[in-house]
Amino acid sequence: MHYKYGGFVAISDAELELLRKKLKLTRLPTGIADSQWGESNGVTFRLIQETVKFWMDEYDWRQEEAKINQMPQFKTAIEMDDFGSFDIHFVHFNSNMPDTIPLLFLHGWSGSFIEVQKVLKTWNEAGFDVVAPSLPGYGFFSYTEREGLKLFHHADIMNKLMLRIGYNEYVVQGGDWGSMVGRSIALRHPDNAKLLHLNMLDLEPKYTPFELRALEFVNSLLQTEFAYFQVHQSKPRTLGYAMHDSPAGMLAWMADKLFLITWTLLHYFPGPTTGFQMYRENFTPVSDFMRDALGGSFLKSPVGMSAFPKEIRMVPRAWAETANNIKFWREHEKGGHFAAYEKPDELAGDVIEFFKVNWNA
Repeated sequence: MHYKYGGFVAISDAELELLRKKLKLTRLPTGIADSQWGESNGVTFRLIQETVKFWMDEYDWRQEEAKINQMPQFKTAIEMDDFGSFDIHFVHFNSNMPDTIPLLFLHGWSGSFIEVQKVLKTWNEAGFDVVAPSLPGYGFFSYTEREGLKLFHHADIMNKLMLRIGYNEYVVQGGDWGSMVGRSIALRHPDNAKLLHLNMLDLEPKYTPFELRALEFVNSLLQTEFAYFQVHQSKPRTLGYAMHDSPAGMLAWMADKLFLITWTLLHYFPGPTTGFQMYRENFTPVSDFMRDALGGSFLKSPVGMSAFPKEIRMVPRAWAETANNIKFWREHEKGGHFAAYEKPDELAGDVIEFFKVNWNA
């Protein structure tokens, strides 16, 4: 075995005490009243004030840490030409069933490997061996000091991880960055990654009523909610300095993505800067590998899609079919960007149905 058990999350008492001191010293801006603009002006003063108070008085990191560590975690080193060695942290839950299907689950920002938490048991009991790594630079996965770590490098690292564990053939599920890395894996390693299921697909048309509603929602987000994307893409290190030293600031930056203190801390404790860097590496400038990851090359492997109406990057099925061999498509009435956490039963059911029908078909 080339990987070791025990990649547990273990934050020191000293780090927790420092966190508490910083929270106690938090100074919140009061120049603009919530009533002037409300939520359209960003996270409200009242929301952050109440959450910081709850964080200090009631929230128990050790309790959350124990829940996270109930998932079996591992570490291994993967070598990459030009970038050296990466210390990979991942969850690996073996179903111990005959004819099991290896499933690689890939997260995005502002999530982490913890996104698998609500679907892990369901998939495991359905006969899937689930592998849920942190992406390079996220959480407890090391990063490189060298420039140029692109999506296809992430894809190659993930494929090497699956081969390292012993899975020569497997399926992939992803959203956000995980959807792009997953599609890149399927394009680059079709002999290994046999099937791909996504809950986000970004492509560039006759719309159904469902698609029109979803696209109207996406358009409103582009107008009001994508400033974070521009900052990550252009100045990730500058933002990283501010977020690295401010737990309340990190909370405010992430709160309207998914309001969970635990998610915030899984970026805050390891440091968020390298996670921001992924935007810089892959969106300036847009180049061939980025177009391939998003849809520039036709993907012959069977692809399944779960469409949620409040997903931030929603495309019509007709567009998806121009670049993907779509074998499964299901539209849901509720849910958004973090489907594995917001609608775990729906996503888990779609994944099981698609993979079970098409595995070895």
